[in-house]
Amino acid sequence: MDTELEAVLPVYIVGDSHSLPYRNMVFRERWTGAWVMARTKYIPGATAREFYDPATGEFHPDFIAFLEYEGLVRNGRATHLSMDEVDFAIAKAVGQAVRPPLIMITVGEIDVRGPLLQLLKDTHDFVPPFATTLPLLDKPLVPWDLIDEAIEARLRPFVAGLDQLVKAGFKRVYVQSVVPPTRQEARIRELQNYDCPVSVRTKLVQAFNWKLAQKVRSVNLFTVDRWPDLTEGDLLRPEFDFDGVHLPPKGARLLLESLIDHAIDSRGLVANHPRYELYYRMACGLDPFQPTKPNAA
Repeated sequence: MDTELEAVLPVYIVGDSHSLPYRNMVFRERWTGAWVMARTKYIPGATAREFYDPATGEFHPDFIAFLEYEGLVRNGRATHLSMDEVDFAIAKAVGQAVRPPLIMITVGEIDVRGPLLQLLKDTHDFVPPFATTLPLLDKPLVPWDLIDEAIEARLRPFVAGLDQLVKAGFKRVYVQSVVPPTRQEARIRELQNYDCPVSVRTKLVQAFNWKLAQKVRSVNLFTVDRWPDLTEGDLLRPEFDFDGVHLPPKGARLLLESLIDHAIDSRGLVANHPRYELYYRMACGLDPFQPTKPNAA
């Protein structure tokens, strides 16, 4: 008896350790019932600042290695846009429609927890340029301009890399917002070797995400953020405080479901014009891998 095969929608998740909760995650999305499968790559120590080097035009080598391993890049080009006969044969053997891949990048938490948090520690607070329910502590204030400049310096290379991905044809790239930080003060002391109040740490993550969303949107991409669902009073809910750093898999699934919801609502990004052109040439009885000769004058 023949068994009907179901296609699986892969989502490629790559970045710092916040990619780990997605490992081996498989579920049915709620709209069509299709299977979703996370394909993950953990890059130890990955930061927004080191994701891409604008001076050399090079991405983090582990990021490129992941794209190549998953068959998303070959010979320095996006395979879903390739007009190469080999890439066409590979796609035909897979037996599924060739679409721009869904990719989510997880970086930023190390940028926040490292150089940015050192501006505040347990001695200072700041006032962000947006509304927040978090209190302002009775501490000296670091001017927002300094915080803004420091965040900008971490994000500038990252956004330049995102822009290059878009230009290379990867138009369905998402960026996970930095997750709300732990309430466990002892855990922060263990990680940082200094104290910093949870209200200050959380406000700093909010500020980073606020800037991140603006920057990502400037290159026509989107962030994945479920802050209201993960927090209560803007602080991380205890059920999502897994190990003092990461979300548990159930929290990660909330984020991945948001990505799928947005992708379904943005089907215009699925269009793959080079492949349409190949099939059009084949339908016309032409060699799809030879350029069309201009008509003689």
